[in-house]
Amino acid sequence: MKCWGAYCAISILLFSFPAIADEAETKGGLKIVSDDGDFSAQLGGRIHFDTYIFDKDLEDPVNTTDFRRVRLTMRGKIWEWEYKLQRDFATSGTAGLRDVYLSTKFYTGKLTIGNFKPSRSMSQLTSSNDLVLMERAFTSSAGIYDGRGYLQGIKWDKQWCCHTFGFTLFNLRNPGDPRNSGFGAATRLTWAPISDSISTVHLGVSRSYEKANQDTPDIIAEVAYAGRRGPEQLIAISPGGSVNFFGDFGDDEFFLGDGGGRVNITGFELAATYGPLFGQAEYAYGHFSGKIYLSELVYEEFFGLLPNFFCDPITGCFIGGQDVHSWYILGSWAITGQHKPYDDKKGVFKSIKPSPPEGAWEVAARYQTIENRNFHQLRASNLTLGVNYYFNPKVRVMMNITLGDNDFTGDKTNQFAIRLQGVW
Repeated sequence: MKCWGAYCAISILLFSFPAIADEAETKGGLKIVSDDGDFSAQLGGRIHFDTYIFDKDLEDPVNTTDFRRVRLTMRGKIWEWEYKLQRDFATSGTAGLRDVYLSTKFYTGKLTIGNFKPSRSMSQLTSSNDLVLMERAFTSSAGIYDGRGYLQGIKWDKQWCCHTFGFTLFNLRNPGDPRNSGFGAATRLTWAPISDSISTVHLGVSRSYEKANQDTPDIIAEVAYAGRRGPEQLIAISPGGSVNFFGDFGDDEFFLGDGGGRVNITGFELAATYGPLFGQAEYAYGHFSGKIYLSELVYEEFFGLLPNFFCDPITGCFIGGQDVHSWYILGSWAITGQHKPYDDKKGVFKSIKPSPPEGAWEVAARYQTIENRNFHQLRASNLTLGVNYYFNPKVRVMMNITLGDNDFTGDKTNQFAIRLQGVW
């Protein structure tokens, strides 16, 4: 409520002083600019309302409705600086902060300081308003970067010709996490050798390094393989920035680890459009380092199944370095003929835009998988089929069927999901 009140107060202030903000634009949204052009403010937002229905197998997820995203955004400029303040009311407390930053031109590029998405993963950097399917791929914060989609730090990025480059230094903390000394760096380079009004070819590569230090939470890869709010599978874990300890050796439950784990992830991207057709694929390889000892009971609590390897009865089950591989292939077809535009400044693709009052139909499919090759059959995958109807460029309905498959536990839970999405 305090954040909502702040938004209202700022809005009232902007509207109340015509001498300061005497030029208003309403085309495509609400924007106010001061008479000297040094200050501006623009309001925006999005509502994503979901319904989930599960075809249950071994797990027992709850059929439910959910406000996936309820965001209010204010952006503008303060002289040569730009700002963005975005709050998601679907999440409580400071964890609801998304893009919150100041940015300015710096050395032929753009310098950004605050809370934002690091420079990695095409699926992650694509706006949730532009996703072809309701959930992101396992190569993003929906998998190998679990819980690390938005982080605090400093970023420099640049676009020239048919390339984009971004470099980020960050603290391993999103606004909802406690203060910690974990840090990391990420970089991404893209190239679009073909990009015109009919067709685009995109190539990309990224590299990410994360180091846990004092009070850093465990760095994990985890997936909801049957769709959001469905069953989850922990794929890999690297110990956080302190010694985790419960009980003593010989007790029924203990978790002992050396703090300060490291995670290195390399990603490759390939995407293309031709007329109404679109295809996208990513591959990510990550190494999760660390030394952890778990009792069999804690191992089962973490991974969902008793270990299928030998565990010392005194020291427990040892988990060392883990190699994680994840990839997906996605395709879509705009049945009504629209072309999916390319954002050459960010190196991602935007959503198709029908011309009002006409709507648009789009069908899509994606297969994806993620695997920890250091544990037998620790692998999860799914096939998602989607149909989207665009009432206009700002409102659409999405319908997804996700066929989940967890090789580790044998669970094959499926999901039907529907979303009504509005953006302004």
